[in-house]
Amino acid sequence: MDGTNTDSKKVEQLTDIFHDITGESSTTERQHEDRWASVSADSSDGNDTIRSIIREMTDEYGIQTSLDEDELVTVVQRYHAGEGGREIARTLGTPNRDKTITRARVSLHLFRDTDFDAPFELSRLRELLDQDASNEEIADTLSTSKSTVRAYARVLAAEAEAEQASHEYQSRFKQALTDAETDNDDTDQFSETVSPTAYASGLEDAVGSS
Repeated sequence: MDGTNTDSKKVEQLTDIFHDITGESSTTERQHEDRWASVSADSSDGNDTIRSIIREMTDEYGIQTSLDEDELVTVVQRYHAGEGGREIARTLGTPNRDKTITRARVSLHLFRDTDFDAPFELSRLRELLDQDASNEEIADTLSTSKSTVRAYARVLAAEAEAEQASHEYQSRFKQALTDAETDNDDTDQFSETVSPTAYASGLEDAVGSS
């Protein structure tokens, strides 16, 4: 019984030392909370990087969209998660804005193979655009609507911008998301290896060896 009391006192002493060194009010719970607060900050940093890239592209290319900055960040994230326009629209709680989302995505140089599935040869559209033909003239020549011409003209313009920039922005978006994911993985490993139980066990081991 005396040995148990002695061990308890030693644990208290070690805890007090920990408090004195770190200034923390709790040895385990506070550490755990602070670590997850850090994760949120890391994720925020990743979002800030994406926002910075979006602002840069908006300044560079004059991107115009009814989506706000936070929604554009979500578009970038969900695009890389493999979601299509309708899925992203549902994620944003606006299922009827899938076309708006697709236009914004293309403006950010984030392409899907289906973006190039035109009902006519895109090479022919390029030729007509290079000839400065009007949308109405192009629509008549390609036997399609002016809205379809505008949609694929936007895709070709964004593709040309991306190629001129050596696809820099796509790479930077992907890197920002990869960095954020890596930070989260590191945090998961930390939470698994330095859990409250493990820390308490460490204190007990220290007491036992003293």
